[in-house]
Amino acid sequence: MKRAFLVITHGDMGIETVKSLELLMGPQENVTGLGLHPGESVDSLREQTYKVLEDNAASYDETIIIVDLLGGSPSNVALSTLAKYRELKIVTGLSLPLLINLQNFSEATDDTDKLINDSIEVAKDGVKLIDKNFLKHDN
Repeated sequence: MKRAFLVITHGDMGIETVKSLELLMGPQENVTGLGLHPGESVDSLREQTYKVLEDNAASYDETIIIVDLLGGSPSNVALSTLAKYRELKIVTGLSLPLLINLQNFSEATDDTDKLINDSIEVAKDGVKLIDKNFLKHDN
């Protein structure tokens, strides 16, 4: 299955996360980042989102949207697209491990829910408290 990913965040977090992904994995034609900037209208972001989704529909079987924060304007824009794109999947809590896993294993499975759930687990596992106790060795 050919998938595209659309990352929508406050400010440039999503755009820069996509750049970080490309630093690690090379250019990614199927990943787009959008950001909501101060003074920009939510309607403008919504129009950009629909444009990306329409463009992706011509080349990909589906687009998965990843947003930074549930309940924020970017996620509200993403949620508004469900009226037209009923099968769309939206993932909240953008992180680089999440995006890497989604992209890395996208072509390995046709099961979108499994891909997303596995990627969420990878993202959760990437969150650690590192302090002096983390480095203790049993000798």
